[in-house]
Amino acid sequence: MTDSITTCRLCLLPKQLRKSHIIPAFVGRYLKETSATGYLRDAASPNIRRQDLPTIELLCEVCEQSISRWERDFAQNIFPIVQNDNFKEIHYDESLLKFAVSLSWRELVTQEAALKIDLPQFSNRIAKTLENWRKYLLGITSQPYSVHHLFIFAGAPKSLPGDTHPKFLYYALRGIDSTEAVSQRCIAVYVKLLRSIFYSPVVPSNPAGWKNTRIHAGPGKLISPQIISMPGFADLLNSCVEEGHAVPISESQNEKIRQSMMKDPLRAISSE
Repeated sequence: MTDSITTCRLCLLPKQLRKSHIIPAFVGRYLKETSATGYLRDAASPNIRRQDLPTIELLCEVCEQSISRWERDFAQNIFPIVQNDNFKEIHYDESLLKFAVSLSWRELVTQEAALKIDLPQFSNRIAKTLENWRKYLLGITSQPYSVHHLFIFAGAPKSLPGDTHPKFLYYALRGIDSTEAVSQRCIAVYVKLLRSIFYSPVVPSNPAGWKNTRIHAGPGKLISPQIISMPGFADLLNSCVEEGHAVPISESQNEKIRQSMMKDPLRAISSE
């Protein structure tokens, strides 16, 4: 926590701010625990080993704890099912939608200023969406007034198209990502937590091409098979994979990885 007083982006009150994760910390811990080396590497600087996911001064202690409750519920009750190869269905309550909205809100609010410059035609819609999500997270309203999806990669596919990026499977099962899917006619928030993709469209507000993925206020159920046939989504996935592997790992860092695996070969063999 910092000593300076500034405005919490959620409650809008002047308070000391916490260093908050955009991607929840439990996801980083799981990735480390199930990795071959016990370290994290990000796409922008893959030659630097990290112990934690990035943080930003965003929320006060009270708001951070509110979001943490929904994170704990997802981590304890939903995440183990999502990470299982045999995913068939998930029964959930309102905390899943709260968690999904909190992810998209954190990503969008941190990029709001830049998006309004790059996509001025969406400025009012972005501001309205963020306000709706903020009020929902604070319990002022009972709905976020927007659609939210959860798509799950249920294990490794038996085959992939020939033109698939060589790192696609790794990204699908192990990738962590958060960004905006944007064009001159659409904007959406995309957050990927290993096998889970959370997708929150802003414009258009409810695109077609999503089956068995929508999260309702709860209680509800998500069932397999899930299908995404929305035009452009495959291109989004491919671009995320390409950007995530655009900077190669140096030979010296590859050697460190090999050495780490040799020090604990059982961990490497049993890793995901």
